[in-house]
Amino acid sequence: MRGKLWVNPVEFAECARETAFARGDPVILTGSGLAPNETVEITFSQGDVERSLTSAKSNAQGALSVRVTIPADAATDTDARLHATAEKGAGGNGVVLNSAPLQVFPDAKDSDGDGVKDMCDNCPHLAGSDITDLDGDGLGDACDPCPTDSENGAGTGACADGNANSGVSIPQP
Repeated sequence: MRGKLWVNPVEFAECARETAFARGDPVILTGSGLAPNETVEITFSQGDVERSLTSAKSNAQGALSVRVTIPADAATDTDARLHATAEKGAGGNGVVLNSAPLQVFPDAKDSDGDGVKDMCDNCPHLAGSDITDLDGDGLGDACDPCPTDSENGAGTGACADGNANSGVSIPQP
């Protein structure tokens, strides 16, 4: 049986990406559906590599709450997950709780000094606390050549709706 494992930061950072963590970040894992007082193995996986972090026990109601740290040597990518696997022996129910895909960043720095960590900042090299992204292309409006054109003038060299950001050049075809 498989279920959901929730990953929550120990230190809150207002961030549009709730699954973004830096290497070394402490997180709290929570889940349910386990047998009461069942031992679970907590693992971290990226691609085909899975490694053990710790083991923990569920509470009397079969819920899990455990603090772990994102490995300091984790690769920086979007293909990371945390898992809690229950005992699969005679007394265990074989439950596996899986997190949503996590994006791992090298650190929790703020390159432009605007108070928004790079892993949350959609314009990490341009200071500004406004992380608005009107066209949903992942670029903040402040550093987006075409803030309301998700293609950013691709193919034409001009914003589709004529709404160009005067401070950012449009990539030429």
